[in-house]
Amino acid sequence: MQVRRKKKPPQSAQSILHQISEVVHNADRDRFELYVAGDLVGVLGYQVDQVDGQRVMTVLHTVLYDEFTGHGLASRLTTGALQYVVDTGAKVRPICTFTRHYLATHPGVAPIAA
Repeated sequence: MQVRRKKKPPQSAQSILHQISEVVHNADRDRFELYVAGDLVGVLGYQVDQVDGQRVMTVLHTVLYDEFTGHGLASRLTTGALQYVVDTGAKVRPICTFTRHYLATHPGVAPIAA
């Protein structure tokens, strides 16, 4: 008897989620929003201050709906926020534990405030 092996799907669920997700900067609400297929599924809240003449973005929290955790979407959201930091010439102060961990495992991604 021959055993048939299932074919691997052409794309993983994680890959598909990343393709249909979008990070949007909502400056009016001081947050970055993560949308999947048009639905809001996560936010990264921040505040911007001037410290010694330097713009510093303090990341306060990163939140995703439970059913979207474990697929790398919090990293996608954090990457979008950190790209904004780099693009604006600011520095980041990570109060959020997820962002702190992300920066520790991805050194050099964005300049960290002292």
